[in-house]
Amino acid sequence: MKDISKILHSLGLNESEIKTYLAALKQGASTVVELTKHTRLSRQAIYLAIESMTERALMSSVMSGKKRLFTAEPPYKLLAYAKRKETEMREEIADLEKSLPDLELQLGGERPVVRMYEGKEGIRAFLEEVKKTKPSMIHEITDMDAMKNIITTEDLAPYRTELSRHRHKAKGIYTGTVNPNSNPDIQRVVLDHPKERFNANISVFGDRVGFVSFEGKMYTVILENKAIARSLAQLIDLAYEEAKRKGKEV
Repeated sequence: MKDISKILHSLGLNESEIKTYLAALKQGASTVVELTKHTRLSRQAIYLAIESMTERALMSSVMSGKKRLFTAEPPYKLLAYAKRKETEMREEIADLEKSLPDLELQLGGERPVVRMYEGKEGIRAFLEEVKKTKPSMIHEITDMDAMKNIITTEDLAPYRTELSRHRHKAKGIYTGTVNPNSNPDIQRVVLDHPKERFNANISVFGDRVGFVSFEGKMYTVILENKAIARSLAQLIDLAYEEAKRKGKEV
């Protein structure tokens, strides 16, 4: 037979309650002194166990003369208690599922900060973020032709001025037409015939990552998280070294 003590423990009974219940079940109606003798628990522990299990409808008591006798309820009452616990647990699980969104909002530690912009407003927001972070190195992946179809030279002028003024270094992988003389502080690898165009820009600067979509309406997403930015910069470094074998540095 399976160890009943483990089953009772899984139902929430502690060690004292389990010993008291099993002793009362085996001995029948018993006094606290008798239960103390059979369980080797203190009287206080017995009283606390009886009180707890009486509330659970697992034990009851009767007066016999001047003595109060305590008895364990029949095993079918234990099964009924287990089923009640199962029902309560289902309800608690359902409540927990409903509460998960609120609990996740309370997560501690550093959480990514995400900002999204539509249209060319995203370029201005991107520039402001670069000014704010003052990165020593910018990593990027860009489809130059797709970018030029949406963003004009005038739109890019403040960005290029900012790069030149602060001598930000950059390392990038590009597709499309690249002017090799546009900025000497940028290390570039140009892929001549990529199987798929990027149609986007991914930039890593400081503890931020910028994503710009050049398909349809332009969207810019700026994500602020040190771990994500660091990991993506490392991936671009690795991709850059691999791209040098397939493309050309300019």
